[in-house]
Amino acid sequence: MSLAKHIFVRHSSEGHLRFAIPEALCQTHLAENLERELKLVEGVYRVDLYRKQQKLSIRYIEGVTNARTVARALFDALDKIKEQASASGDIAIQEEEPSWVKSKYQEAKETITALGILAKGTGDSSHSSPIIPDKEKFVLEFFTDILVLYLIKLHWHLIMGHWIRNPWQYRSEWMATIYMIFLLVRSKKPKK
Repeated sequence: MSLAKHIFVRHSSEGHLRFAIPEALCQTHLAENLERELKLVEGVYRVDLYRKQQKLSIRYIEGVTNARTVARALFDALDKIKEQASASGDIAIQEEEPSWVKSKYQEAKETITALGILAKGTGDSSHSSPIIPDKEKFVLEFFTDILVLYLIKLHWHLIMGHWIRNPWQYRSEWMATIYMIFLLVRSKKPKK
């Protein structure tokens, strides 16, 4: 089941599942075996495996089968394919991380390294870093911006659905919003 650990659901809707699959399953004969096994499931009417994109798309009839049954059939098919590959001894299935996981891991590592360099600064407490003039101010402004964006995202449906239509009814919310914007603009304004 170690190959199953590297399969992720990319999209799920009624009658459609799309998975990210490991590169090992994109070999021609393995992909054909997987498609054949999944088409045998009752209710599944279309299986598309995109080898270059490492995607598996399964369409099924809701009511005849469901997503859980299709996923179970996928894992059973993986077990059968793995047994067939090991029994024939043709090609050993390499179990490795998906390529996008490797790239995301590398990006995160580089970002952490860059943040570490920025955080160190010059090491002299009397002089601040040439990149970040005032670290405390920078961190405070950064988190303030994050908070404002989060609050906008959180209340966007209320703003668009209720507050704009009935501004007088939601006057206190509007006052709080205007005051928050005022404080944000004032904090960004350069001091003389």
